[in-house]
Amino acid sequence: MSVVENGQVVSSVISGSLAEELDIRPGDRLLCIDGKPVIDVFDYQVRQLQADLVILIEKLDKSQIEFELEKDEDEDLGLVFENPLLDDCNSCQNHCIFCFIDQLPQGLRKTLYFKDDDMRMSFLHGNYVTLTNIDDEELDRIISYRFSPMNISVHATDPLVRMRMMRNRNSGNLYPRLKKLAAAGIDLNCQLVLCPGINDGEVLENTLSDLTALGQNVISIAMVPVGVTKYREEKNLFPVRSFSKEEAQNVINTVNKWQNKLLDDWGRRTVYAGDEFYLRAGVGFPPAKEYEEYPQLENGVGMAALFIDTVSSFLDGSEVDLELPPLKIVSNVNSIQTEALDPKISNDTGKRILIATGSAASEVISPWVGQLAAHFSLDIELITVLNDFFGHTVTVAGLITGQDLLTTLKPIIKSAQADLRVIIPDCMLKADEDIFLDDMTLQQLADELKCEVAAVSEQAQGLLAALTYYSMEEK
Repeated sequence: MSVVENGQVVSSVISGSLAEELDIRPGDRLLCIDGKPVIDVFDYQVRQLQADLVILIEKLDKSQIEFELEKDEDEDLGLVFENPLLDDCNSCQNHCIFCFIDQLPQGLRKTLYFKDDDMRMSFLHGNYVTLTNIDDEELDRIISYRFSPMNISVHATDPLVRMRMMRNRNSGNLYPRLKKLAAAGIDLNCQLVLCPGINDGEVLENTLSDLTALGQNVISIAMVPVGVTKYREEKNLFPVRSFSKEEAQNVINTVNKWQNKLLDDWGRRTVYAGDEFYLRAGVGFPPAKEYEEYPQLENGVGMAALFIDTVSSFLDGSEVDLELPPLKIVSNVNSIQTEALDPKISNDTGKRILIATGSAASEVISPWVGQLAAHFSLDIELITVLNDFFGHTVTVAGLITGQDLLTTLKPIIKSAQADLRVIIPDCMLKADEDIFLDDMTLQQLADELKCEVAAVSEQAQGLLAALTYYSMEEK
């Protein structure tokens, strides 16, 4: 029996909501709205906002209660479900030549090998989808819900190039679908994973021309370089290489040209290059204001400029909001404690702070270490952690493993004479668990290093919050 036939299991009820007034509780099931089962999260979100509706609830004791509701239109029922999608997640049917998951070694936890390609995940979590695993009827259903924006993995608008890159015969019909979405008033964020010699150069020019021809419903177009791990050759994957310095500069030149054109035509830049292109080209990042609303920050587009702008403003005396999730500190005495920014004052003195991150982020942070040390009156050292697990061509902090940290930091800490603290960005950890990609836990890292480790937000506020905390401990 399917999830729909069984109903949707309620995991929690929002306090003060209509569902709480109806005494709907965790473990109850939503069977129907207006006599029809709820297909998925799209279906639920639209139908539950109606002013008049009838919902059928199955209680834990299997009894069923029908509620006839009159409420304000757009008032949320207040139900949170065990399965956020209210359906099985759609897996990816492509075999992309640049797929990072295909480049993973064997033996990692199973969830790392799952490739999702689900439009519902796009709206819930900002994931990018290819539109290759839905038919025209499903596309029309999605359009009818008027959810916007949609995050689309484009890569190329040329059908033959896209099919070559994604190795899926259904991937060549993207552009007519993008036209349909734009014509329906759906905003689009477009992502291009660029592979040198395949979809850059003239192909990229044509792709940008096609996408901007869709009109101003195209909110953003961002290019990120293909990631290459050391496992490509041993797994006999399609020969893809990293961008050279000159090739990265060519991409930036293309972006600059299109930004200038669209700034004149639309009043906004729209087209962006990922931060890695600037690092590989060896050129400075654009000013933060040129990223406008940071439409693809989660893709590493503008993170460096935002970091620089935030730290610069902080050091200049501007007020910077440090009200982030609490600073998570893991000690080496088998206990985890969560500290807010109002620290428990310690009598320890002479602390030395090690900021450990990947080589890309290290290039961004490095120019600021001296000023931060002076501002906070702390002994701060930036440690660049090379990625031995995936290979040194992988430079982002989020792919650093616990073993990489241990290998780099243990000799430094062993020879140190000071009371050490280690700060890492929490993007190295699983989103909902203190565990690295290689299954080492944050606690195990602290125990092996025999020192305190703080995991903080990867944005500048996270680092500033941690340094604020430690500077207060020193006083």
